[in-house]
Amino acid sequence: MNEVFDRARVHGFLHNDRGIMRNGDGEEVILRGWGVGNWDNPEGFMLGVQSEFAPFTPGRYSPMGRMDRGRSMDLILRETCGTRYTEEFWKRWRRAYLTEADIRLMAERGYNSVRLPIRAWSFLYEEPGIAFNEDSFAMLDDVLSWCEKYRVYAIIDIHAATAAQSCLPCDDGQDNCPHFFEDEESMARMHILMEEFMRRYKDRWIIGGYDVMNEPLSMTPRMLEFIPALVQFYKDMMRRCRVIDKNHMFLLNGTQFSSVTWMLDEDFDPECENWGLSIHAYSMVSPEELSVSDTLKLCKKRGIALWMGETGSYREHAWQTTMYEILREYHAGYNLWSWKTVEEANCASVLNFKLPEEWEWITNYALRGGPRPSFEHAQKIWDAYLENLSVARCSENTVYHPYLLRAGDFEIPAIGYDALPRDAHNGMAEMPGSIDYRVFDRFDLVYEKGFRPPVGGPGGFGGPGIHIRDHVHLRLKAGEFASYTVLENGAYTVGASYCAEADAQVRVTKNGKVLFEGTLPAAEEVVVEGMHPLFAGEPAPNVLPVFTFGTAEGEGTVKLEVTAGAADFGEIVIRKV
Repeated sequence: MNEVFDRARVHGFLHNDRGIMRNGDGEEVILRGWGVGNWDNPEGFMLGVQSEFAPFTPGRYSPMGRMDRGRSMDLILRETCGTRYTEEFWKRWRRAYLTEADIRLMAERGYNSVRLPIRAWSFLYEEPGIAFNEDSFAMLDDVLSWCEKYRVYAIIDIHAATAAQSCLPCDDGQDNCPHFFEDEESMARMHILMEEFMRRYKDRWIIGGYDVMNEPLSMTPRMLEFIPALVQFYKDMMRRCRVIDKNHMFLLNGTQFSSVTWMLDEDFDPECENWGLSIHAYSMVSPEELSVSDTLKLCKKRGIALWMGETGSYREHAWQTTMYEILREYHAGYNLWSWKTVEEANCASVLNFKLPEEWEWITNYALRGGPRPSFEHAQKIWDAYLENLSVARCSENTVYHPYLLRAGDFEIPAIGYDALPRDAHNGMAEMPGSIDYRVFDRFDLVYEKGFRPPVGGPGGFGGPGIHIRDHVHLRLKAGEFASYTVLENGAYTVGASYCAEADAQVRVTKNGKVLFEGTLPAAEEVVVEGMHPLFAGEPAPNVLPVFTFGTAEGEGTVKLEVTAGAADFGEIVIRKV
């Protein structure tokens, strides 16, 4: 089970085998890792700048913000620091933002892959003719060598294509319009750049694949109009790249923030059959198979691999540990956004850096029309920014690791049970409860006592401020059970928060070994006061009592079964001994 994540399996070209990624020895590999946003393709919210942007609408110009992307950041640098400084700055920025220490830390924390978002103009100059930026390729060569050293597959992510494809700041366009699909020259240059990647890296197995291309046609009402051009680009790109490189996997993105994939129901790689889909999902999506069912069906139909190439949640750890375990059941990995950000970014991240002193001089000038700092003053501020990017100066946020890796101290929401085989409902209720979540599993899911979803809210799973762990419990009756995967290598205790009928009995096993069998303790034996029995008329408290069933060791499956009576469970609680 856990071996599919093992970095010892990071060797040899990844290839698709009827929907499963395998390494050079034919062993299954499930990718889990982080994307390095801001590195080659900066974005305002990760820089310490919150600037607004206007979505593209036909007939209305939609300019970029003053520092909401790398392109506009480049303009501010030139205005405040001068051209020569700016040209050298980008070389320093990329080498400061992602270092060997970053890749080493990813490996040490248990991740086997990294998504490397690139912008086209960093590698192919926006000038007449074809001229490649050799410094960018040299920088990427170094990163790939570190990935080889620490056994971390690198996924090359075409995050910002020539002329822009997403209608968002993240595509680094000159505005928020989808010029890529109308600009014949720019699409041709994208093909040339992809072919150059093939020529240079066709023998570098550490590149696990090419993620092409990030979130196309995400904020435009002209999506349907441009879909044929997107599909044709993918076909032409694959055909041209395969002339040079028959080794690497390609992961194609659908539209609407890489979540809609119906247009990819074709054979894009008839020669090598080494491709798959890259989808994106964040915590506003319900963590269940139904949320990605259309893509799962397409992958099964085509026999192609699936990867959640961008995902994450700032605080919803329960969402993450649920969604990614479901993906694992379908041989799919995940990649969180983003590895390193400014402290105030409000997105999932491991490393956080501080803004330099006097940063407000830059933002006041760029965003509010304030006085421009002198060239010397501005250069000192940006120099200080670069110094703050080092791993040694960043603070490490370790809260995500236990939930992502299912090891250490973490909780699994009881409704985040392992995926069930279809048509194998384990004797559960004929129909689910009224909550619109994992409805085909036929578990009985209930709101906590006293909670009522907002009027018109979608079952409690999409409304503002409603979180899966806080308000929904799993109700098990006699003869019903649920299972949960733990990937911890060492010893740990297994417990659960619950609310039960009097004399409700449970059996808890780990890989078949009994950890506990008997009657759940009365509430007052676990929590001194404030607990009401299940089915009582009064509301239960938001925090359920936790009872520890016993100690287990090593990875495996924890099975929670009610043998008599009924009980509601809130969380499965894992604590490392």
